[in-house]
Order: sequence, then C-alpha cells, then structure tokens
Amino acid sequence: MNEVEPSRSRPAATRRDFLRGVGVAGASAVGLGAVTAAPPKAWAAPTPPGIVTDFGVLSTALTLHEAHLGSDGDGKPVFYGIQMGTPGVISVIDPISRELLRTIPLAGSSGGWGITQASDGLVYAGTYYEGHLYQYNPSTDEVVDLGTPAAGQTYLYGLRPGFDGRVYGGTYSGAHTFSYSPAEGARDFGPMFEGQFYAVDTAVDPERNILWAAIGSAGHLVRLDLTTGEKRDILPEQYRDAPSYPYDINLVSGRLFVKLSQKGTAFVLDPDTGDVIADGFTMTSRGTSPLAPDGESVYFTSSGQLWRYDLTTEAPAPALDASGQPIATGAGVGWGFINGVLYAAIGNYAGQALWYDPDAGTHESFTLPFPPQAIDIANVTAGPDGKVYSNLFINGNMASFDPATETVTTLGRLGQADGFGWHDGLLYAGVYPYGGVWVYDPSQPYSLGTNPRDLFRLQNDHGQNRPVAITGTPDTLYVGSTPDYGQWGGALTAYDFATESYTVRRNIVTDQAVVSLAVVGDTLWGGSSIAGGGGTTPKATEAKLFAVDLATGEKTAEYTPVREAGAIDSLIEGPDRRLWGLAGGTLFVFDPALRTVVRRKDLPGGSSHWQDELHVNPDGYVYVSSDGQLLRIDPRSFKVLVIRPSGTRRLDQDDVGNLWFSDGARLLRYASQATSAGHTGRRG
Repeated sequence: MNEVEPSRSRPAATRRDFLRGVGVAGASAVGLGAVTAAPPKAWAAPTPPGIVTDFGVLSTALTLHEAHLGSDGDGKPVFYGIQMGTPGVISVIDPISRELLRTIPLAGSSGGWGITQASDGLVYAGTYYEGHLYQYNPSTDEVVDLGTPAAGQTYLYGLRPGFDGRVYGGTYSGAHTFSYSPAEGARDFGPMFEGQFYAVDTAVDPERNILWAAIGSAGHLVRLDLTTGEKRDILPEQYRDAPSYPYDINLVSGRLFVKLSQKGTAFVLDPDTGDVIADGFTMTSRGTSPLAPDGESVYFTSSGQLWRYDLTTEAPAPALDASGQPIATGAGVGWGFINGVLYAAIGNYAGQALWYDPDAGTHESFTLPFPPQAIDIANVTAGPDGKVYSNLFINGNMASFDPATETVTTLGRLGQADGFGWHDGLLYAGVYPYGGVWVYDPSQPYSLGTNPRDLFRLQNDHGQNRPVAITGTPDTLYVGSTPDYGQWGGALTAYDFATESYTVRRNIVTDQAVVSLAVVGDTLWGGSSIAGGGGTTPKATEAKLFAVDLATGEKTAEYTPVREAGAIDSLIEGPDRRLWGLAGGTLFVFDPALRTVVRRKDLPGGSSHWQDELHVNPDGYVYVSSDGQLLRIDPRSFKVLVIRPSGTRRLDQDDVGNLWFSDGARLLRYASQATSAGHTGRRG
C-alpha cells in the first residue's frame, strides 16, 4: 500500500475533542488537547491509584423474551415468562386474575430464549450465557439447574414438549439439538448443519419421532429423523444460504409454519417435503398459537394486527372482531387457549397481553405484571452536560445519572446501543440489530422518533447490523460497523452534518469489520476485526490499521500493527500525539509520520474485543479497559498497574478525567489522584 506522509496543515483533533464538540482549531486549548510535548508533573513519579465508587444498579426494566401458557401445580392456567435479568428469572402470572404469583431466579443465568412445560407438568427454561437447562416444579416450587444438555453450547433456544416428560431444544454455538427427560437425562443429537452456529428454534412430532431445526445464520431448515438419524434440508431453494434465515418454526396440524429473521417473511411448508403450501404474508410474533379448539385456526400477529390462518382454505387473513374490524395488538411471544378463548402474552418490554374470543368476536388488550429486573448495562457514555448516560443490553432502555445529585432519570427505550459519540452537545448512537444511527439532544424532552430521531439505517441496503465505532470532525460523523448475520465485510459510513446525507463504503478492509476509529491531523485512522457477522467463520487472518484522507475520503494505506491479532479494538491519539491502539490485548504505538509501529506492549489478560477502550487522563497516565480489567499505563516507561482485575466494561472518561464504566447492571466511577472525587464531571 502507499505510505503517505500526513499533512500537518492543521492541528490534530482527539476523539474527546470531537465528542465534546470542540473545533479542531481549538483542540490544544481544552480537554485532552492540552496534553502536549511538555509532560505534566504527574509523569515525574508514580502516583497511587485513585478511588472507585460503586453507584449500584441505576434502573430496572422488563424484557420478556418468551412465554408459555401452561398450568400450575393445581391445574390452574398460568403464563410462565422467561425474563432477562441479573440473574434471569421465570415469572408466573395468572392470566385471569392478572396477578403475579411468584418469581423464580435462575441463578447464574442472564435470561433465556426458551420456555415450555412438559407432559408431566415440569417447566423447563433454556438460558444463556452458560447454556444451562433449568427445571421448575410448580407443585413443589423447586428449581433445579440441570447444567448444559449439550457440552460447549452457550445458548439454548426453542424448547418444545414431547411425550413422557421429554423436552427438545436447539443451541448456539454449534447448532446442536438435544432432548431431556427425567428418566433418561440429556441427549445431544449433535450439529444439525456443519459449519453453522445457530439452531434458533425447533419443532417436534413426537408420534413420528421427527424433529425440525431452524438454522442460522445461513438459511437452512433441517428435518431430523430421531429414529434413523437421517437429516434433510427442506427449506425451499430460494431461501437457502441467505442472510434472512428461519427464525421461528411451529408444527401445527401437519403443517410447518416458518418465519424468517428479516422483514417478517413467512410461509407454510409441507414438513416432510418442504413444498410450499402458502406464502405471501408476514409474521411479527414469536411463532404461532397451537391449534385452536375449532380444529381449523392458527393465530399469529402481523404488522400490529392479530391474524388467523384458515386450515381449510390454507389462507391467512386478519382476525376480525364482532364489528368486522381487525384487532390491533403487538407481537405475541406466548400463546394458548383457555375455555376456547385465545390468550397471548405480548413482547417484549411492557407486559402487554391480549385475549380474543373467536366465537363472540370480543377481545381485550391488558397488562400482565411481569416484574422489572436489573439488567446488564450495554454501554456507558459521559456527556458534556456532566451527566452519564447508560443503555441496557438487549432491552435498550436509556437512563441518565447526575453525579452531583446521584439522581437517575429513566429516559425511554432506544434499542441496544453498541456505539456512542458526541458532537456539539448531541449524542449519536449506533443501534443493533438493524444498524441504525440515531441522534439525541439531552437538553430537550426524550420522545422516541422525534428526540432521539433516526438518521439512517445500514442493515437492509448495506448488510450492517452493529454501528460500534463513532467519531469524526466538525463537519462529518464517521461510523464503523460490523456486518449482519451470515455476511462478511463491515463498512465505514460518512455522514455530512450540513447536508444530512451519508455515504457508505463497505469492505474498506476486505471481509473485515470496522470496529475502531480515531482522527489524527488530516487523517482518519480505522481498526478492523477479522470477524464476519454472527454465525460466520473469519475469512481474513489478521486485523488491519487503515488510513483515510479526510479531504478526499479515499483510503490511502493499510498496515498490520500486531501480527495475528484478530481485531484492533480501540484507537486514540496518545499523549505523544502518536496513534495508540489495542489489538487483541496488545497495546501498540504507531507513528503517523514514520508510518511504523514504534512500541508494542502485551497487556495482562486477554481482550473484550471492540468493547475495550483507551483513554488519556489529565493525571498523565493512559487508562485501559481490557478483558474486564482496568489498567493504568505510564506512557514513558510503559509500566502497567492493574487497578481493577475484573468487572470493568465500556470505559468512558468525562471532561475532568473521571472514568466511568459498568460492572454487570452497576455503574462505577474511578477518580484518579489528580481528579477530585467531588467533581461532578461538568466542564469547568
């Protein structure tokens, strides 16, 4: 690649300068721009570590992943809902009285994507991140952690009941299926499709001993004969090996209902041949209801309405009320019938529910009291207003914390923000799973759709789902992103503030994601990751550092700063005005003028990938979060001090040098000796 000497026509701008809306011309006057060739006195001799303050769990929220309408120990109908939390829980709710009967913690889990009730009345929940199966006995109110039913798997999906107390399910990361029963324990049926990672849902015909597995992230639908072991992919050819893969499947009355992962595309298949029985409709619910008591109907939700599939005509259409009008509702996550009346728990964040009497055409939307839980913080950012903003994992709730008063304000849902950046007092957020970039003005009331508002989305047209790196100049916002499930090739997106237009350059590093960005002088530097989207195996072997000319927008160079590193997780302008980076647990210093690495330092521990961070602090040290550790590095000697050995995630720094980070659901602050613990974080 060309090795181009960067122009020195204007002063360098640090990431913090951009994030705080400081113009490049003023970069040396405030914030970290004040760190120049003359080192602070703090560099002269080691100083002791500062103070860590734990502010605890700031907020709770409801995330109901899936529900099952079953019965309690006395035979009364109840909803069993599996909720995200620290830990995850099963909540038991009476849908008639609408009372919360009990909440069962699933110790060691963070939630789950599968829950069902076996034929013997025992309830099973499949959880993450350890891939454990939990058994709950409604009669004795006892819960048992059964461990993992498939060794090495970390997520369990799509639990379904069979005969004789047996349940079935699928897994990540090896796309296994399994069964469990109290009589025979766990049976691992192995990978359903070699090279794939996700068996995200299952269906089972216990009479014929046949199981179906929905495979992502490339589209496959595997029919497994549990007696002979024969496997066949019955997904129609036009849907195979595509980014939109089977996500929810239900076997009802000899038909296999399939919903794809993107756009809600749905169809009905012959479960043995894969022949299409019906298509041309969409589904937004987590699958369908069981067969209705009339023997002719299957229900699901589609685009905000309740729909009915007529088994006699093989035709889907909106379900109608007594006046002939469609029934508005959210996406169903749990279905069942009580005395001929359809009940649905609606996901995922408000405890909504619906009942519908098909005979009378009457219906009601109501709320079930699923209790909010403490949920892990997904991201943290310190704002120029002195407040600290947090976003919850999967749930996406935003909250602000004022250190001066130690008050928390719950703002509202946004979606899981994998990237944050500030410019001119506005917060820019990169939202998973659709690759959205939103802008929020903290000085105005929070109202999703207006403030924050959606600037653009990168999934459908550009195949990106996680905008993880956000930085820029006074004129342009730069966004680095990772590819969608089953795809390779991240993107660098440039958004022009003046015109509100954007350009996307995919595969700026071939088959690699863009996970870190920093501006130094007239050059945008980017760091890549060899990882493709979820469910893929990397095609590349080493992460790259690349340079983009800010004037032309063209890539001018590409380097390998650390051999065999899988990702360059963080980039900043260092205290020496060189480029500092983290690559798989190795710190490196790259001289933009010489275009070479001048220092490497292996850090203790490993890597948290693109969640690792570097910050230059006013006390003269460089602070690093790496593999959950908080490290302090002397930029002259490169001596490393471990301040916190674990539980340090999403490190960010406010304008006076306080370091903010999360540990699970808790927010913490580190104040160095050079930063008074009494500072609020406001600019002074």
